[in-house]
Amino acid sequence: MILVEDRKALLTARLVASLSSYYIGLILCDEKMNPASITLPLHMHYKQLHVFELQMKVKKPIYSQLWSYIVKQKIQNQRKVIELTTKDEFTIRNLITLEHEVKSSDKTNREGIAAKSFFDGLYGRVFVRRQSAQDEINSALNYGYTILAANMSRILAMYGFNTILGIHHRSMTNNFNLSYDLIEPFRACVDYFVYNHLDDLAYPLPKDIRLGLVKLLQESVRINNRIYRIENAMEEMVLSLIQVLENEDSRMLVLPFVIEPESIEDEVEL
Repeated sequence: MILVEDRKALLTARLVASLSSYYIGLILCDEKMNPASITLPLHMHYKQLHVFELQMKVKKPIYSQLWSYIVKQKIQNQRKVIELTTKDEFTIRNLITLEHEVKSSDKTNREGIAAKSFFDGLYGRVFVRRQSAQDEINSALNYGYTILAANMSRILAMYGFNTILGIHHRSMTNNFNLSYDLIEPFRACVDYFVYNHLDDLAYPLPKDIRLGLVKLLQESVRINNRIYRIENAMEEMVLSLIQVLENEDSRMLVLPFVIEPESIEDEVEL
């Protein structure tokens, strides 16, 4: 990924086309240094039609099961962040309960309820999560989530997926529905980073914070007892999604677990 913050930067069409040929995503920022646009390669994967047909033919129960798995893992990772930070026992117990209550397709919206409980337990009850809010915490969260979604979009495009066709997100105006479905379990990594840098936040976001959020892609998560950098874990997740669609088995989806940074070396040795 290449992120361009300077609005005076001049990019040639030849450069942009060359970046796409190497599956390099290009992110352009607005006047507030927030990611505003992304370019992705098209028609580059040799099985693009095959993957697209799989997306079109998938049965609704498969997507319903996939979404419930994703939501459960997201809530579990949120609980891990609370355990590593505020250690708020009420929030931890509540998240455990909500995780166990997730049904197929999350019909009862345990995800939304868990998110409210999680943010209350992490940033306090006065905090309100808004995508358009111009405060330091929301700005940092939005920036980090956008970086995750941009990288996930790059990987999905690389493997021939149409990012408009989501698992749960079905917005007519969002070209990256699938990207935002798949980053859900990774969001806790951004939440953890933002909490640990609360004293350094400001609006607009300082350069060090923006750089730190971009570098989150190099942090680690666990998948099937192996440690992966987040960007590599995303690729493993996308590859497993192809297996899910080919075999019509939602259980084949691999999901990331948030881990304590200090425990990485021990887990690698195991």
